[in-house]
Amino acid sequence: MVLFKACFLGALLGVNAAAAPSPTGINNRSCSAASFANTTDFILREYTIETVPSGSLGTFAIENPGTGDVYRLYRVPVSTGGGTWSVCRAGDEAPLPSVLARCQYLIERWTGGRIGFRFQWYCDDKDPSKPLLFDATVIGELPNEVCVTGNATAGVSRSCGLPDAEPVLLSVANISWEPTPTEAEPTD
Repeated sequence: MVLFKACFLGALLGVNAAAAPSPTGINNRSCSAASFANTTDFILREYTIETVPSGSLGTFAIENPGTGDVYRLYRVPVSTGGGTWSVCRAGDEAPLPSVLARCQYLIERWTGGRIGFRFQWYCDDKDPSKPLLFDATVIGELPNEVCVTGNATAGVSRSCGLPDAEPVLLSVANISWEPTPTEAEPTD
């Protein structure tokens, strides 16, 4: 297994989870281990937190420059208390991106302002029948939010987003990959 870790954050936020079986079809662009040789950041392209009667819903778009994919999490239920990793759950209006095998998030809105994601995804590498399973933790500073009163008829009491500025860079705390399990070869 090849593993890159940033000194402190990599040790603090390392991910080592058992891999799920690879999907029958990989839904992302072609990539390989070499696709991530110079990848130091993912990019947060969209960020909105809406307060609704049932809690908070988050919409995020995170670009993975190694694959060229953008993982869009649309109105997913989020915990905004901060400080703990939570599993991404599909919202009522949209499923999670099919290219992801696993997704977690961390949001610290008020204290220190951080946002992070843990993703697992498959790449077909050089042989689509033997894809690689990638695992990455990315984290960055969350700029001060701009909040407005929401649309009461839509059930949103408040909506918060980021100011119109440069996209937020999410530093790669660690990234690793390993071959997916293959079926045993038949023996005579």
